[in-house]
Amino acid sequence: MVLELIQGIRSLVFPAPCLGCGQTLEDDVTPVCSLCMKEMPRLEPPWCQRCGRSLAHLGKGISRCVGCSDRRSEWDQVISLWAYEGIPKAFVAALKYHGRLSLVSFLGKSMAQAVRERLGEDPADLILPVPLHPTRLRERTFNQALGLAQEMARQLNLPCLKHLLIRVKPTRPQAELSRNERLANLHEAFRIQPDPRVRRSRILLIDDVFTTGATAEACTNLLKQAGASAVIVVTVAHG
Repeated sequence: MVLELIQGIRSLVFPAPCLGCGQTLEDDVTPVCSLCMKEMPRLEPPWCQRCGRSLAHLGKGISRCVGCSDRRSEWDQVISLWAYEGIPKAFVAALKYHGRLSLVSFLGKSMAQAVRERLGEDPADLILPVPLHPTRLRERTFNQALGLAQEMARQLNLPCLKHLLIRVKPTRPQAELSRNERLANLHEAFRIQPDPRVRRSRILLIDDVFTTGATAEACTNLLKQAGASAVIVVTVAHG
């Protein structure tokens, strides 16, 4: 709460620059100017049925990308807004490492809108964030996935179970690891709290970036074992 207040006061005294071109914005609600917004690398349909990557450049009749052609995944769908490059990459860095909490509202609303467009007005039963280990949370003071999940819960009028998934093992940063290393890194890293609401529920699992899917896989496995009927992964960007 204190951090959010400080951010609000700072935005009034020092208007935020556009994360694309650096020009001063009129407010801190939309983090990029209208020109940069048009240049955002949206993931256009059709999307890979497994990982959500855009297949628009491959023409008609393709349902999976090369990386997913022979790979099984536990999750049911991935919805990401943008490619993890340029401005979207700056969004994630600003939120994750620099505490620009004003991004939560813009990104959470954008993610909720994408979910409605793909899944309709009744997209799920529950929303869950990917958790941070307490050590990492103390370092950052803020779990970006939780902030996004809570905003999406408000937009979609769904319960957000923020304590259902727990990260019990501190892990190395995933960005520096291969897919196999990520899977090993996340082995037994999460635990799930018993909750009858999970059984037969459609769940939106929220994170900032989808890359190899190792984190999504680890969390989805636990949710499916607990009886979830479907897990849809929703992220800001797809790497």
